[in-house]
Amino acid sequence: MGDSEVDFKGSSKHEETSVDVLPKLDPHGFPLRPQPSDDPLDPLNWNKWLKLWVLFQVSFLAFLGPFTQALINSAFVPLAKSMHISVVEASYQTTVPIVFAGVSPLIWSPISNVHGRRPIFVFVTAIGVAAHAASGAAKSWGSILAARAFVGIGTSAGMGIGAAVVADMYFMHERGRYMGLYVVFVTNGAHLAAVIGGFTAKYAGWRWCYWLGAIVLSITWLVNLFCLPETLYQRSKKPTQFTRPTKQSWIRLLTFRGVRRTRKLHLVDFTHVFSMLAYPSVLLPALYYSLSFGFGSVLFAVTGAAAFGSRYHFDTVGVGLSIGLSTFIGTLIGELLAGPVSDRLLYLYRKAHAGDPVPESRLQAMWPGFILLPAGVIIEGVCLQYKTHWSGPVMGIGIGAFGLQIVSTNIFAYVTDCYKPQSAELSTLLNFGRQTFSFTLGFYSVPFAEKTTWGVAWGIFAVIDVVFFLGIILLMWKGKQWRERLSTPKFDRDL
Repeated sequence: MGDSEVDFKGSSKHEETSVDVLPKLDPHGFPLRPQPSDDPLDPLNWNKWLKLWVLFQVSFLAFLGPFTQALINSAFVPLAKSMHISVVEASYQTTVPIVFAGVSPLIWSPISNVHGRRPIFVFVTAIGVAAHAASGAAKSWGSILAARAFVGIGTSAGMGIGAAVVADMYFMHERGRYMGLYVVFVTNGAHLAAVIGGFTAKYAGWRWCYWLGAIVLSITWLVNLFCLPETLYQRSKKPTQFTRPTKQSWIRLLTFRGVRRTRKLHLVDFTHVFSMLAYPSVLLPALYYSLSFGFGSVLFAVTGAAAFGSRYHFDTVGVGLSIGLSTFIGTLIGELLAGPVSDRLLYLYRKAHAGDPVPESRLQAMWPGFILLPAGVIIEGVCLQYKTHWSGPVMGIGIGAFGLQIVSTNIFAYVTDCYKPQSAELSTLLNFGRQTFSFTLGFYSVPFAEKTTWGVAWGIFAVIDVVFFLGIILLMWKGKQWRERLSTPKFDRDL
């Protein structure tokens, strides 16, 4: 096994746990991966409802990143008129926080592996609240862009290390389902923002798109402060005698003392995210996911005002509904064929191979997404070019979002299956790739469409996405062999 979790055919390769005792089993009778400790405070042992409550909090925080960044997307036209800039320039206030939200978790990830997830969520979100308020109060275009940069920083934690929390709490056999729920929130943030932002801008003014973000984020911050426990759990290399948890020990999970201080932060820790790119099982999915998210979600969001506003003369509400409802519905339906199917394929593989869990079995669930995502992009582009009825591009957007959800859930589940102890680095890396590539789309997508045609430009984007799926096909074929040949990361093995 090239996996970072315990191989029960022998001893633990990475000393995550001891196998001197019989392994604990999942509902199918296979050994749990990873093996939980006997400590009731271990997040793997938490009550199902507590796990769901924590999952909801972290997922909602991840949702608020793209949501608050994109609330203004439907109001680019009134924003541009007010600031005396072009609609394309107005889109920069969305692309600027996107890139900062991609870079910031490179700092949060190593800190969270030492001091815990909870302090990062609380501290970073406080920055986000202040930055949104500053955006709403800014009087000049330059001030808005500066404040929006801090919006990106202040909304980056949930998107950057949220998937690590899912890996902290859930076992491999159920990771597709629960990782899928997290990904639904991440993906739909910008989608629902288009709907709510459209109404907000029309009836309250575009500045309220910023104030609304500040209000929602501040309420979430208060809930996280009092209700979000620490999920980072450092596993001992030696068997540990656990006592019954006391009220005080549970309270520690709601303070900034919830993590045992057995690790120290080193400068080299900040390079671990990019060191994961040395592994094909990380590099190839990260590249494909970054492009897929950009073309299957952000492309629709940053070009919606120009496409539906100029071609169909929709107001902010119409633009928001066109983008938001189609992507939201497409994403929800897509998840029905994502996480549950992924977990089912993993189970069927284990059943047919004497319980051997190979993460590459999840990748087979990505074929529908590979087809539908570029198909949706092409449909929208062609319909915009020939000015069909507005339902044409809306249908294309929904199909693209459907495919993206299948792709996203399976990639998040796959990479954390391969290298679970490094889940914070993996979550950060996927976020970095997604945000960095998406940041560029606002600069060239509409000008490219105007220079050629919408059909040609969107068709080229679709072809690029298809080409990068070849890396996933390679992993289906050689992924297991490559993981077994490569040495696994030497850091974070106690997580």
